[in-house]
Amino acid sequence: MMMIPGTSAVAAEPAQWKIAMVPVGNVKANFPSNVSVSIQDEKNKPVTDAEVEIVLTMVEMDHGEFKTPAKMTKPGVYEGAPNFFMVGKWNVTVRAKKGDKSATKVFPYEVKE
Repeated sequence: MMMIPGTSAVAAEPAQWKIAMVPVGNVKANFPSNVSVSIQDEKNKPVTDAEVEIVLTMVEMDHGEFKTPAKMTKPGVYEGAPNFFMVGKWNVTVRAKKGDKSATKVFPYEVKE
């Protein structure tokens, strides 16, 4: 790594946050589906005012990533409405960042109708 005089390189540590994801209501292909995400820190306190995105990728096909922002609805709870555009197996990745801390968790999910 090249250092510029007068600067320092500091790598952010991944946060030890607990992330849970739950689809709300029926999930149908090609319709926006409400998803609720809860985030707690290592002391079980809600992580508030984080930047949270829900990222969909198909497990068996390479369609790329489909990102949806999630907004905080109450302390530590974020909601978004991603569109699972096909029936099949998906990975739902939750990415959260606040300041220099960040955390990511992947949840497998299958859309059946």
